Amino acid sequence: MRHRTKRTKEYDSWIQKVSLLLRNMLTSLVLHGKIVTTSKRAYMLKAYANHFFARCVRMYKNNDGVYARRETIRLTKATIFSEQAGKHFVDVLLPKFLESTHVSYVRDIKLGMRKGDGAEEVHVSIQS
Repeated sequence: MRHRTKRTKEYDSWIQKVSLLLRNMLTSLVLHGKIVTTSKRAYMLKAYANHFFARCVRMYKNNDGVYARRETIRLTKATIFSEQAGKHFVDVLLPKFLESTHVSYVRDIKLGMRKGDGAEEVHVSIQS
């Protein structure tokens, strides 16, 4: 019997949409350094961005120079959409992250309620 086949397809497409949403928000965060979004999206973005940044820093520290840079660029191309944002991350942000001893690379500040629908807004920015 083919019970719940439609639900499975809907769930799979939802995962793809969330992944695209997070990657788009991460690209904007890397390009601009800050974004304003709702609290639920900010919570998801903060976890996703911290994981991505920590993975790149760990990869860069555990390997030697040329290989580490190549692997970091490969991971960045697979995650961040814009080539400009990828270059900005590898050339500007990654050296800052390597020098600092942050546990978290992204911070969020609650701004209050949005005027139109009353959703809670959060300002998400990269710590530097």
